[in-house]
Amino acid sequence: MGTISIVTLSIGLPNEGRAQSELPAVTVVAPHQRPARRAKPARHTARSAQTSRAAAAPVQRQVIRPQNNAGAGSERAKGHVDGYLANLSATATKTDTPILETPQSISVVTQDQITAQGVQSINDALRYTPGISLQSFGANTFFDSLKLRGFDAPRFLDGLRLPNDATTFAVPRIEPYGLERLEVLKGPSSGLYGQSNPGGLINMVSKRPTELPHYDVLGTFGSFGRLQGAFDIGGPADQNGEFLYRLVGLARDSNTQTDFMTDNKIFFAPSLTWRPTADTSLTVLSQYSKIDNKGYQQYVPGQVSFLPNPNGHIPYSRYIGEPGPDRFTLEQWAVGYEFEHRFDNNLQFRQNFRYTNVDNNLASTRSEGMLSDRLVARTYNYVLANASNYTLDNHLQADFRTGPLVHKVLAGFDYFNMSANTDYRSAGIAPIDAYAPVYGAAVPSFASLSPFILRSDSQSQAGLYLQDQIKWDRLTLQFGGRQDWVSSGFTSAAFFPPAGTYRTLDSAQTGRVGLNYLFDFGLAPYINYSTSFTPNLGADRFGNVFRPTTGEGKEIGVKYKPNGMNLMLSAALFDVNQDNILTADPLNPFLSTQTDAARVRGFEFEARGSVTREFEVIAGYSHMDPRITRSIAGNTGKYLQNTALDQASLWGKYTWYNGPLAGFGVGAGVRYVGDSYGDARNTFVVPPYTLFDATVSYDLAYLRPDMKGWKMQVNATNLADRFYVQSCLTGLAYCAMGTSRTVLGTLRYSWNADDPHPALISK
Repeated sequence: MGTISIVTLSIGLPNEGRAQSELPAVTVVAPHQRPARRAKPARHTARSAQTSRAAAAPVQRQVIRPQNNAGAGSERAKGHVDGYLANLSATATKTDTPILETPQSISVVTQDQITAQGVQSINDALRYTPGISLQSFGANTFFDSLKLRGFDAPRFLDGLRLPNDATTFAVPRIEPYGLERLEVLKGPSSGLYGQSNPGGLINMVSKRPTELPHYDVLGTFGSFGRLQGAFDIGGPADQNGEFLYRLVGLARDSNTQTDFMTDNKIFFAPSLTWRPTADTSLTVLSQYSKIDNKGYQQYVPGQVSFLPNPNGHIPYSRYIGEPGPDRFTLEQWAVGYEFEHRFDNNLQFRQNFRYTNVDNNLASTRSEGMLSDRLVARTYNYVLANASNYTLDNHLQADFRTGPLVHKVLAGFDYFNMSANTDYRSAGIAPIDAYAPVYGAAVPSFASLSPFILRSDSQSQAGLYLQDQIKWDRLTLQFGGRQDWVSSGFTSAAFFPPAGTYRTLDSAQTGRVGLNYLFDFGLAPYINYSTSFTPNLGADRFGNVFRPTTGEGKEIGVKYKPNGMNLMLSAALFDVNQDNILTADPLNPFLSTQTDAARVRGFEFEARGSVTREFEVIAGYSHMDPRITRSIAGNTGKYLQNTALDQASLWGKYTWYNGPLAGFGVGAGVRYVGDSYGDARNTFVVPPYTLFDATVSYDLAYLRPDMKGWKMQVNATNLADRFYVQSCLTGLAYCAMGTSRTVLGTLRYSWNADDPHPALISK
């Protein structure tokens, strides 16, 4: 046998909030004394439920906030957050890490914020988050189209990539009522997640089963004939709490601000957790949704929406499609699981898996620009698209010490396989008078058209990653690297791209390093550097497959959480670069070429949390300088299109718990979006706009004790009914109308056998 060298190891408990001096040092390799195993939930009986509900009179609830800046009390990185401020996140590191100690910008939109602002879509949920450009396809978009720091933001659900097809029509649309939180991770993140754009990514965290029983039922009604019902119920499925369940559902029947368009949806998400031991758990997560609507989201030419026109601009309600044949269906489902097992205090294993499938079927009219100051040229378009993927992520986490250094090491392997099929057919139809539309133009049948795009795509990615979070006193060094292997292929049987079968093998090494220091008074400056890559499916007009797009980002910032307050302030300077960007071929705009490069520099500020127990606030500001640094089209030095140069927002809500107004809550918000350019050559600017939002809520338990659990809320967006255009996609032909004034009322009834969250203590 070889010689074994005995070294001094300090085994650290996996508690990020503890200072180094609190962690005992031992000189053994085996784990030291283990804490008591997690107890089974207390047995719940009908008698205890009646007792807990017996206090019918309104009570004052004191929110118990964690006092340790680095910790979060009983908060879990994937669990519920009371209020607007999350202290922990697993998105940046795939471990439960305090945001204050994460050397990277991250914004977390909590379910409490979603509820307070009356959010109806993912785009709605992110409108008070700095650095994000929203709704490239208009107010009635059926897709969640997002740009983060100037670049398209890939979307993840529960840390796993969502599928999409080459035309981005078969893209899942996630229901915000089914989420516990949305996490916006800013900057290149390929070192942990593989292919990703350098602006960052969006990770949405699903609602999961809870140990405490809860029941929530609500109805929403208001503008454009909206009728919506939803429910969220869950808790232990057995007396011992070994099985936990949750059922979340929503149904909506609604018109929209645009004539002849509907916004109907059904959504159902059951989940189940099995905890056979205190150290092992398996959570099955599933969901199904279907959007089945008349009409379709529409582009509106800039000449009839915001540019000078002798006829003025058309109203929000104007539909320039064909009401009879236009339709849209998006159906999706997903099923997966999260498995966790803790071997001891210092070693744990996690495995996440999901299969997702989405089908798109649309027939719609599209604007193709102006023929005169009144006539809009149009095409009729059919798209049949399907996309599916299965994705698997395994990682092992080890918490230990080497001398004065506390390590949190993560080693993982992930894999995803995506397949997609697209059949896109298009033909010109009769133009329409935008100011006096006459509908009923003849449209071609699907069978009569030849495919413009007819392709099958496949892509698989395997990645190995390693990360270490090293703490020395109050200094945290985070670094990691990843190796990816990607196999991509597609077969085209139409014009775009040129017919043929294309295959490519790519590999990439990416990484991230960041440094953070946490002062006693809650100030945490940080700096980081990271890289990214994105493989591309497609080929140019010569049949050459595209190389991966690569990127890098540098960021320096500071976060501050005053001691004793549930408020966090953050600010960051960033510089992000991307190379080998796909751009329109100057000789054939229907095809792409790969030469461009871009750089985005900017500044961001964000504040989230509670100023006092009664007053919660969200504030944000971002300034960006998004420039094209190399281009075959001759627009080097121009601004990236669809990226607002300045954004600012402020939201606040005040709730009375005492006095004659006890039970009332009043909130208001303002959003400013500055200039953005609507085409690659910067020939026109989409005008800036400022919008106002408001909310009023009332807890009826303060009115009558027997109405405990009933709450009313009214939300209004674009309160002044400001007319504005949100963006223009690739020129004046494809501009997106803004959202008109929308007022929604919600009546909610919630009842609980116990307090819904341990942090809420009735006194």
